[in-house]
Amino acid sequence: MSADTIFALATPPGTGGVAVIRVSGLSADAALSALSTAPLPDPRRATLRRLTDPETGDPLDHPLVLRFLAGESFTGEQSVEFHLHGGRAVVASVMQALTRLPGLRLANPGEFTRRAFDNGRLDLAQVEGLADLISAETASQQRAALHQYSGILGDKCRAWSARLTRGLALLEATIDFADEEIPDDTWAHASDAILSVRAEIIAHLATAHLSERLRTGWRIAILGAPNAGKSTLINALSGRDIAITSDIAGTTRDIIEAQMDLAGYPVTLVDTAGIRETIDPIERIGVDRATNAATTADLRLALTAHDAPLTDAIRALLQAGDLIIHTKADAQPGGDLAISARTGQGIATLIDRLTATLAIADPPADALLLTQRHAAALTDACAALDRYAALATDTPDRLKAAPEIGAQDVREAWEALGHITGERGIDRLLDVIFSEFCLGK
Repeated sequence: MSADTIFALATPPGTGGVAVIRVSGLSADAALSALSTAPLPDPRRATLRRLTDPETGDPLDHPLVLRFLAGESFTGEQSVEFHLHGGRAVVASVMQALTRLPGLRLANPGEFTRRAFDNGRLDLAQVEGLADLISAETASQQRAALHQYSGILGDKCRAWSARLTRGLALLEATIDFADEEIPDDTWAHASDAILSVRAEIIAHLATAHLSERLRTGWRIAILGAPNAGKSTLINALSGRDIAITSDIAGTTRDIIEAQMDLAGYPVTLVDTAGIRETIDPIERIGVDRATNAATTADLRLALTAHDAPLTDAIRALLQAGDLIIHTKADAQPGGDLAISARTGQGIATLIDRLTATLAIADPPADALLLTQRHAAALTDACAALDRYAALATDTPDRLKAAPEIGAQDVREAWEALGHITGERGIDRLLDVIFSEFCLGK
């Protein structure tokens, strides 16, 4: 437990119905007693209290107050929450009163969560899940963040570590008792425990890219010949005029992006220049950028119209799962997926198709949702277990003759798993991770 008692506004600054100030540390109860002469309320029981400035006696507010005992709060420390009326003057007056109390100081960004980690209330994977939950903007991001915040990843890593520990113990037994008769099945039991962990890590790494898409969003490139209706479509889908539309071909010459929530999925729509052969050097740059955007996107919408058909160059950019959309259906009927962005015809059907396509790309329900840091740590663990697997399957006699080689590979995998939960070798990461939290969290 830290000797300092910290406090901060835990709700966004500004005027609102309620503003919450959180206090955490050994002097939390003393701070409440200084602002209110009434007896301390029972823990975890919301109670009305009249607050006054301990120096001047001026009334501050009549808020709800909550107390949490050490070991039962978010931080694991004694804590108090003041649920104030959300006026700026009210918040400022209570903050000033707390500032003048001995032993209290304003919290640093992320310090409450750092204390929760230091006191064993959260592991590092849960901390990162909490950060994702705070910044979640769509339903799918919310689900993914809650999945990680629940502790599933940390629990899985600890279970893998326990199985590796068992396998490592069997290996080290063959080292410590090399002069004695070791049962033949000792090697088999050790390898079964170790290689089964390797297989499970490989399976979860296979879905890591889907986790990143949930976190950062899918990129959807809108492709087509000039005047196919790309800019009109991005305006219709985003609900605002972000791209210039014109009957003049070649209006769009650069990349235009629009971020949006598409039925709960985070999406970045990318409007591109019309793809065609051109001698105009500026338009050529736009075509090159459109080609690059198509190559790097997760999904491509290829637009074709009666006056702007798909070309071989555009078809060459398409991949499995991409959608071909017939535009300007108000002027001339199209095929299976026909829309008119100007009248709205077919837009709802297109959104349904897009949503279904993104839903297919969701990670399986039992998948671990990984950040880049988690994926890198699991990759390191897998690489170490790959080396062990090569010894166990390709040169088992060498492993039996020098089991310490295989044991070292297993130890490295065990260490890598500990990096995910924060149980080993993460001191240099902590300041970076917690500094990204907002003040009051």
